[in-house]
Amino acid sequence: MDSKAIIRDLLVEGLDDWVPVDRLIWLAREESEQSGGDFRFLAIELLTELMRDGLMEIGELGDTGLEPWSGGAEAVLARLVTALDQVGWMPAGGVCWLASTSQGDRMASE
Repeated sequence: MDSKAIIRDLLVEGLDDWVPVDRLIWLAREESEQSGGDFRFLAIELLTELMRDGLMEIGELGDTGLEPWSGGAEAVLARLVTALDQVGWMPAGGVCWLASTSQGDRMASE
């Protein structure tokens, strides 16, 4: 599964529900085991693309549903990498969630 396939998988999953960041990390690990790369680098690359292209938001579950983290893409990504580093890149559902945007939903439905 390459990067485009991973992004598509996340977007399709995001049509029905919020996606735990664990899913993205698991897919990055799986791909990196096959390619011999660093899963953390791939995960960051995937998150950067999802955010840059406006396909998914990163946030936490709250009273109103998914509450996106504030700040620009770079700040949100830096916050996420710090949080993942603190849990050894094994978030166990506790770091954040990904929510598909309307643009992400359109792409997943194509």
